[in-house]
Amino acid sequence: MIVYLHGFASGPSSRKARHLAEGLAAQGVRLEVPDLTPGEDGFERSTPASMLEVARATLGDAPGPHALIGSSLGGYLSALLASADPRVDRLVLLAPAFGLFDRWRARLGPDELDAWRREGLEAQHHVTGTVRRLGWAFHESARALPSSPVVRVPTLVIAGARDDRVPLEDIERWVARTPTARLRVVDDDHELVGSLDLVLAEASAFLRAPGDRRGGSAGAGAPGRG
Repeated sequence: MIVYLHGFASGPSSRKARHLAEGLAAQGVRLEVPDLTPGEDGFERSTPASMLEVARATLGDAPGPHALIGSSLGGYLSALLASADPRVDRLVLLAPAFGLFDRWRARLGPDELDAWRREGLEAQHHVTGTVRRLGWAFHESARALPSSPVVRVPTLVIAGARDDRVPLEDIERWVARTPTARLRVVDDDHELVGSLDLVLAEASAFLRAPGDRRGGSAGAGAPGRG
């Protein structure tokens, strides 16, 4: 099974999810794309832990092997799941949001954190196009998770050289200490929407590659055109 985990304030109908699902379907490959925040108030009540539960439920009891494709927050969650579930044997991480809790703490001051605790955190929801309020439970759940999961399975990481949300340096450091990972840097921003065809081609080739891919280079690849 191949499962796609979408990013923060996103969903199964995102442009990236649809592009990958349609492209893989044209190759005869089914991509499962669960909604990690289901329900009318699913986003407001969501936490990284609840999103991981949805991902685990999607895998169910199927023996595997499974592959995960994750975007941004979904990439971080994919790495967390792979670190704990031996059925996951490969990963494709798109601008993975490692260091989730640390980055949010650095971005929000004490007053903003207090407001989040009292009233929820305003966030633009990319699928509904509305401003929604994320509950404080998300913050507390993120605090309990490792910021940099240890992954031992073959992993392809694709990141944008112009990413202003997750610094490329953070991703490079994770790849450098993960011998099973290799990094492809493209000339794009965090969303990677200008590189969707490249992402599809790279992911497809990686997922089809026979044998053990654990020998992938840990260094950054040459920037692509997107």
